[in-house]
Amino acid sequence: MEKAVERLSGLQKFPDNIRNICVLAHVDHGKTTLSDGLIAHNGFISQKLAGKLRFMDFLDDEQRRGITMKSAAISLLYTPKCAVGGDEAQPEPLLINLIDSPGHVDFCSEVSTAARLSDGGLVVVDVVEGICVQTHAVLRQAWEERLQVCLVFNKLDRLIVEMGYTPTEAYERMRNLLNEINGVMSAFVSEKFISQADTLLATSTEGGALDHGGRDDGGEGRDDEMHDDDDIESDHSTDTFSVERGNVAFACAADGWAFRTDAFAEMYASKLGCSCTALRRGLWGDWFFSPKTRKIVGKKAAGGKLKPLFVQCVLDPIWKLYKVAEAERHGYPPEGGKDLAAMAASLKVDVAEKDLKSADRKTALEAVMKAWLPLSPAILEMVAHRLPSPTGSSKRRVHRLMPAPTLKQTLAADDDAALAASRKAVSRCDASEGSVTTAFISKMLAAPASAVHGKSTERNGGASVFLGFGRVYSGALREGDVVYVINGAYDPSEPDDGSCEEIVVEELYLMMGQGMFRVKEVPAGNILAVGGLDRHVLKSATLSSSKMCAPFGNMMFQVAPIVKVAVEPESVADMPALVEGLRLLNRSDAFVEVGLMETGEHVIAAAGEVHLERCIADLRERFAKIDLKVSPPLVSFREGVSTTGSATVTTSNGLLTIKATAAPLPPFFPRVIEDSADSLKQILLSAHQKAGDAADTLVPEIMGKLNKAREAVAIDGDGSEDVIEKTLSSAWSLGPKHVGPNLMSVGKMLDGDRGRAEKQNGIIDFSDANVVKTIEGNALTGFQMACERGPLCEEPLFGVTVQLEVYSKVDAEAGGDGEVGEAQYGPFSGQVASAAREAIRKAVLKAGPRLVEAMYLSVISTTSEALGGTYSVLGRRRAKVISESIREGTGVFIIHSYLPVAESFGFADELRQCSSGASNAQLMLSHWEHLDIDPFFKPKTEEEREEFGEDGYVGPNMARQLVDATRRRKGLKVEETIVKDATKQRTLSRKA
Repeated sequence: MEKAVERLSGLQKFPDNIRNICVLAHVDHGKTTLSDGLIAHNGFISQKLAGKLRFMDFLDDEQRRGITMKSAAISLLYTPKCAVGGDEAQPEPLLINLIDSPGHVDFCSEVSTAARLSDGGLVVVDVVEGICVQTHAVLRQAWEERLQVCLVFNKLDRLIVEMGYTPTEAYERMRNLLNEINGVMSAFVSEKFISQADTLLATSTEGGALDHGGRDDGGEGRDDEMHDDDDIESDHSTDTFSVERGNVAFACAADGWAFRTDAFAEMYASKLGCSCTALRRGLWGDWFFSPKTRKIVGKKAAGGKLKPLFVQCVLDPIWKLYKVAEAERHGYPPEGGKDLAAMAASLKVDVAEKDLKSADRKTALEAVMKAWLPLSPAILEMVAHRLPSPTGSSKRRVHRLMPAPTLKQTLAADDDAALAASRKAVSRCDASEGSVTTAFISKMLAAPASAVHGKSTERNGGASVFLGFGRVYSGALREGDVVYVINGAYDPSEPDDGSCEEIVVEELYLMMGQGMFRVKEVPAGNILAVGGLDRHVLKSATLSSSKMCAPFGNMMFQVAPIVKVAVEPESVADMPALVEGLRLLNRSDAFVEVGLMETGEHVIAAAGEVHLERCIADLRERFAKIDLKVSPPLVSFREGVSTTGSATVTTSNGLLTIKATAAPLPPFFPRVIEDSADSLKQILLSAHQKAGDAADTLVPEIMGKLNKAREAVAIDGDGSEDVIEKTLSSAWSLGPKHVGPNLMSVGKMLDGDRGRAEKQNGIIDFSDANVVKTIEGNALTGFQMACERGPLCEEPLFGVTVQLEVYSKVDAEAGGDGEVGEAQYGPFSGQVASAAREAIRKAVLKAGPRLVEAMYLSVISTTSEALGGTYSVLGRRRAKVISESIREGTGVFIIHSYLPVAESFGFADELRQCSSGASNAQLMLSHWEHLDIDPFFKPKTEEEREEFGEDGYVGPNMARQLVDATRRRKGLKVEETIVKDATKQRTLSRKA
């Protein structure tokens, strides 16, 4: 391994010959198996173990569960068949830095860290499962990080063995899948997630066969034949298909074979009498081979009687091999008379005799397929020629990687030039001597000490070693270099504000999956691990040799840490160990949140149930190493309103009255505001610094999202055309934290008549601008406080608009003597903030308060026999079924539903039990939804009393139960009846 590391390290100096790629897919679509096949190409694992060893899943939990939980990187060497760029020079070896990422939604933060460090992505899709929830998510992640992507249609053998598809049906299936992916990526373009539609898979043909390269003209206005000098080739330089034509591969990673159309074009070109380039384009389109004329013709000439070229030249031979193997396995003569050995000979592939004569015909088939269509060359050739190098992608990605900072002060000319130079170096991936060194650490990785080779002996204690998982974007990082650790809040115009810390680089490592190997230098464009950062970096940071460097932009995470548990040690004496373990856990996971509640409980917040289990196991076994008590899951809620309500509160000194009116926001507002939180922060920072650049660009973007969201839910004639303008025309602030999904609007801030009267008494002078500013500022503070903690169970408000009216009032019992009374009632500013907060809380209680709960999008695949058990589980857990469909050509049903997060714990296990293992679900955080049950419902009208009785018992009030459980957990007062059965005088003890 040391010799391999030495050679790989030597290739790091040539950024044009580097490919940084991540493997992205839905869970169980074959990412890690595909990675195994690529790793076997370099001899790090045996070809026979590829797909079975799961080399990149080195954690025990990963091997036990069979899913990837942590992103892991490895460097591979590959020499392409022909030189990159198409010249006739001798091809040079490429360094391929491969990152295997998780597919489970609970570990989506690991996908974010992997995508940030990559230039391209391999999106793997199971051709039977199709485009699943997490496939959408990883495609969006690739768009967000400006990655170019290649597509791998995996598990082709399932179409043959399980589904029984004919080659033509399989062709149509893959064609439809690609069209669906095209639609997904086109939606990203229309949403303006990036400024330019440069997707490699987007297409615009009308014919559309595997989209593609051929043009379906139906034969009109041209010869219905394809020639080498035809316009199908002449458009090669301008046709959008010419780029993505080679960006799709077809594979069965578990059996170790894969192909692209290039290989079959080379195989058939001479036989069909056309050039390899022309045939490669023809294989993608609706072109057909006519045996009579021995020419390739279009759809019109084919007349529906000929098979597409892709079916005839590519799929038919593969199907024949599988059919022959199946016949031999059952002991009957194969169709056509040729056995597997004869077909292998006709294909001119070298297969060991023992494999061909194996009693297990599947093993023999795998050996033939591997020899005929080896996986690694097909995939790595596509990576080499279709995905960009660091120098090729940096210019396009720099706006996402390093957005221009908003400066609080004007920079000196030299500093401004240095700041521009550091950004320019990143855009060029400049590794030249003297250029600014810039690197980004996307996460802190807790690696087993035994896997870190060459670590300094004085710091080799402990079972885990914290390393920064990152990439060098410009310059070169060397051991002993002095660099600055820059966090996301750093402002280059104020370099001494505490956001920048000077350190010495202690250790650099080349990541090889399960092992870390020490290197002295890592140039720009390479992925690495950095030691010695555990005292300086919490989760992510920018490293730079210059203080005049903008911090890298925030990574996009698909979900929020919403599931929480409280932890405490079994023994009180272990509390220090727990605190230290929580600190290490917080550092090791890019997404986990660790906090301390007001009750003194230590809380861990995670993305989902599986992620939470992983965090608890790490804390118990690796970081704290103590016995733990873990509370039942604590789920976050929000509080909203259903109608309009008003309340009035007077300050303690009786001089000022605040009236609050609470009402629901239009339903599309809160989600757009939450999605635009980062943009809103930039706008606020820009306004604070009196720089309008951010607002000029981001405000139109947010308004565009609001208009699109309104149009998506609007109905003709519903009068919502000007609802956005009406809502925002009087907007004053958002909350909580000034970027939340609640809005404060301006009402009558001062009553002029009363103001003049009080001015005469000399109590409050409303004509004084400082007095008005004090009242407004503290009323705004009260709004922020009320948004942080609602009245139901002190959860944040969601989707509430508040209007405040402030006017003077002299209370005869308080403040009527004409004095402000700060000595008695405290500072007047605090009285205003407190009154505003209480007025808003009371208004919310009068506006039909509703609990707002987080909802998962649940996608369940099941069989017809298990439908009953599946629906019974969904019913018990208050799920709302959206749709039910059957996967084409199968007996598999797909059920989409919304499942409350509070009801999701143990959902997967119960689903498997009630369906005898036939049902499995994928959960992904979708949205917040009002629970349309009044937690304080009591019959008021005569009809309600007749229906529910005078006591108003309507069965268990789910909203009240959730509110009481949350209040009880927080130590708040809960109204509950001690005597529950008065006839028997049976009392129950009150439990906290």
